[in-house]
This record gives sequence, structure tokens and C-alpha cells, in this order.
Amino acid sequence: MACFWSNQKETKIMIVSTKENNNVTFYSIVVSVGDFNWTVEHRYSEFYELHNQLVLDHGLPKDILPSKKVIRNKCPIFIETRRKGLEEYLQKTLVFLKRTMPKVFIDFLNFNFYDIFFLLQDLAPRLFKQSDVFLQKTSMFCMTTLELHALCEFLKKPLLDQTENSLDISPVLDTYSQLQYVTIRGASIPYLQSNIILNKLSFDFSAFKVLHTLILEHVSFENITSLGNLRDTVHKLQVNNTNVTSISQILQCDVIHKDNIEGSQKWKVLETLNLNNNNITEIDSTIRLAPKLSYLSLNDNKISTINNLSHLPNLSVLSLSNNLITVCTDLNMKVGNIRLLNLSQNNISTCKGFSKLYSLETLDLSSNKITNIEDIKFLGDLPCLENLLLTGNNVATTIDYRIRVLEYFGDKAKQICLDNEKPIQAELDKVSVLRALRIVKEGKTPDLKSTFTQ
Repeated sequence: MACFWSNQKETKIMIVSTKENNNVTFYSIVVSVGDFNWTVEHRYSEFYELHNQLVLDHGLPKDILPSKKVIRNKCPIFIETRRKGLEEYLQKTLVFLKRTMPKVFIDFLNFNFYDIFFLLQDLAPRLFKQSDVFLQKTSMFCMTTLELHALCEFLKKPLLDQTENSLDISPVLDTYSQLQYVTIRGASIPYLQSNIILNKLSFDFSAFKVLHTLILEHVSFENITSLGNLRDTVHKLQVNNTNVTSISQILQCDVIHKDNIEGSQKWKVLETLNLNNNNITEIDSTIRLAPKLSYLSLNDNKISTINNLSHLPNLSVLSLSNNLITVCTDLNMKVGNIRLLNLSQNNISTCKGFSKLYSLETLDLSSNKITNIEDIKFLGDLPCLENLLLTGNNVATTIDYRIRVLEYFGDKAKQICLDNEKPIQAELDKVSVLRALRIVKEGKTPDLKSTFTQ
């Protein structure tokens, strides 16, 4: 990220080209500060307004701006002459104002978007004025990794020697320290009109003291240098659209030797973990660092097996939709007292592994590869099951599909919501008849009273 005060000698301004839009000529200005550069476009009238303000308020020489011209101002030769004149004007203005850098000049060249110092200079008063809004419990504060990087870099080197441009960032630190709900976005493409890549900027979370909910999108975890107090305060963590391949890259992003799982690395109050839309290939043992986890969502990843969840005694909701799971064996030994299990859009072909999930209330197996209707017998004795989704499986094309599925639930059939639909009385009557016929076939006498009055 750019820093003018540290790179004054390496700061250059050039007008590299012009373009016409709606019969108006715009000048493309490239500002370079060290290794960073960005582009900003302005028409001549905006240069003119800037110049008048700088002359009036900051003593800029009046005669250095190329003069107006009404006649033949669209002539290519004239435009090129004006381009060179405006470029020279900006270069002279920068030299004249380099000790003061007034805000009107900073904003004109977009320093406040890309420069550490000037970005924070804009952010501090905004946070001071609107902190009450940002600190409301219902308010989610959104930022990019750019702001965090700017703050971290400024704290490393405050640049207080620039006496004419001293910066009080206490409003930023004060507000950040009280924020509870934050969304941070990164990106792997150039930021706005610059060559700055957000996911190449290092940052940390030391400024946040009481963060409750943290959402990270398109963020590079390789650039996080410290988690600060997050492990002690965050109840809900959501990480989406990243390149991470393991949970350890998230929960231990600030740890060098990730093979060691220590108590000091535990996320003490983390209850909800959403890691959808990443590249995670397994549920590694790092998950035990969140012992109080009750909700875990890993949709749209590349997971093939369910492991390491027995260390989470409070886990009640598990979602693994759109992964690579084919076999689910002895799930009762892996997921404990799970209440809601979403395994839709996988490659599961049998229900056998679900037979002992006695706490299960909702099971979503939609869009898998279950073919045999008799496979439902493994679900029939689950005492708490109320919601079952099987749409998108071949089994759902079976003749009398709903009746035959409900039959496996016996007296509980009327309580089962199959594919988001409660059974109607006609279906329950047919289930009763099928049950009676099966009992007779087994050589037993059916209880006709209970069969036809349930």
C-alpha cells in the first residue's frame, strides 16, 4: 500500500492519455508512490476548480494552470498541448504543496483511497462522527483488508515527524476496540484503479477487543500475522470464498507449527463456524480447537469423509452439502448427538450409516445416489426424526415412493415431513393397509383397530 510521507522522492504524477466521453475530454492521471500506482480521471473544469481553491486557500501561484480555450478545444494538437500543460501543472503543484498536502489536493488525486496516512486521515473523523451507528448490536461494520493493513502499518511507523500533518487515530482504535459485528473483504484482483492487490497486504486483528461475529470473504489467511483476542471473544466465525484447503489454515492461521494443537490456541467461545465455499479437503483434527461448537457448515468444499467430530460434544447442526462424500459408516460414533444433518448433493448410495443417530431430527439426503427403497429401513427406527429429504435421488422415482418410504416409519408416519410435505390422510391410509398386509404375510395378526384409526 502506498505511503507518500515515506516515498516523497519516489512520487510521480503523469497524465498518460486522454479520452472523450459524451463530448467531454477526460485526462487520465497516473499517480506513482514507490511501487504502487493508481489512475484517476478528471476533466479540465475540475482542474480549474481545484486551482482556484488552491490559489485562494494555499497560496498556489495563479499563472501555472493552462488557460481556458473555447474555440477549437477539441483539436488533437490542442488536447495534446493541454495534456502536457496539465501534467506539468500537477507536478509543480505537488512540489509546492508537498509539506502540507491539503485535503482538496489529496482528494483530487485519490490519495485518500490508496495511501496509508491519508486513508486513515479520512477514516478517523468518519468513525468519530458515526461511532454510535457502527456500535449498535444490529449493525454490521464492513471494511476491506486495506483499512486493517493501513492501521497496522501506521502503528508500526506513525510518521509523527510530519508535524504539519499529524494524525490522531484514536477514533479508529477506539471504535475498532468496541466493534462486535464485522465483515472484512479481500480480493485477488487489483483494487479499484490501482495495482494494489488486497490479498498481498498483511494485517492483524489486534485492534478488535470484543468482537462477537466475524465474517471474512475472499481473504488470504497467509497474510494474517496475529488473531489478537479473537480466540477469546468470537462466537460466530464465517469464512467464505477463500483458497484454504484445511481448517487449520483458518483456526491456526497465526501459528507457525500447525501440527501442535495447544490449549492456548483454543477458540474458547466459538459456537458457530461457517466455512462454505472454500477448498477444504478434510475435517482435520484442528476442529477440536473449537470445543463449544454447536453449528458447523462446510458446504461447497471438497470433503470426502466425515472425521474428527467426536471431540465436539455440543455439535447439533452439521451441513456438508455439495462435497465428495460417498460412504457414511458408523456416523453415531463420529457426530454424537447431532440434530440436523445436511448431506445433500454428495454421492451417498446407502442410508445404513445413519441407523443409530438417535438424536437426529432433520436429515437432508437430497441429490445423492440412493436407489433402493429398502434402504429407508435404516431410518425407520430413528425416534426423533421428523424431516427427511430424498428428492433428487433415483429412489424418489419409485412407484408409490412416498407411501413406501412412510411405511418404514410405522406409527410415526404421520409425524414425518417427507421432502418438505406432511403426509395427507389418503397416504396414511395406504400406509396402514400396506403395514397390515406385511404383518399378515409374516404370519401375524394385525391390530386392525389401531391400524385404521391412527
